[in-house]
Amino acid sequence: MRRFFTPLCVRLYLLLAACLAVNFAWPHAMRSEWNRERLYRQMLASSGKERIAAAEQLVRYDGQEQLLKALRSDSLSLRTVAVSALFDLWMADASEEAALILRVADSSMERKNAKGALNHLTRLTRDYPFFAEGWNRRATLLWQLGEVEKALADCRKAVLLNPDHFAAWQGMGMCHLRLGELSAAVKAFQNALKLMPHDRGTLRNLQWCEEMIRREKLKDKPATTDEIV
Repeated sequence: MRRFFTPLCVRLYLLLAACLAVNFAWPHAMRSEWNRERLYRQMLASSGKERIAAAEQLVRYDGQEQLLKALRSDSLSLRTVAVSALFDLWMADASEEAALILRVADSSMERKNAKGALNHLTRLTRDYPFFAEGWNRRATLLWQLGEVEKALADCRKAVLLNPDHFAAWQGMGMCHLRLGELSAAVKAFQNALKLMPHDRGTLRNLQWCEEMIRREKLKDKPATTDEIV
């Protein structure tokens, strides 16, 4: 037995134990808040390929909170990278089969086969009802097909599953706007702007809805004696 506990063997055992400890701890360290914040700071300080690489690492290590912070940045290029990374992160929630169905639906859309794409997306939402991006994708297609109320219902399911899904909030606002439901549209656009406050299109839509509501209130306001005179 002694030959197994010579000084050399003891050092080898310690080295092996250290290697095993590092291998066990490394994945946890990469997913730690410290590492995600480090990658976020790297996104802020870098540009181009380095920024994209940092965002890809945040996708890999579930850095949604950091990517959402980047979405609120004053930098357009940073926000663009963050948007792409967030969609990649949400897609990572899909199983292999769900991702395959989504790719087939996209392929159908590329071939201008909207009916086929809708069938695939309906299957996706049926078989994977907790996959928020599936509902968002079908909502987008239903909107394009003019099925506004159905698109609205899918947007609601998407934000219920993922309250940080800015695109689904935007879609919900557009659906309410198309249906003439201005107050509901305002709330949806406000929720979208909480996530991406620098999005000009959403801000314009919000301001337009608020202006229309203001005009309607003025129109319905009873005239005063001075106004009649």
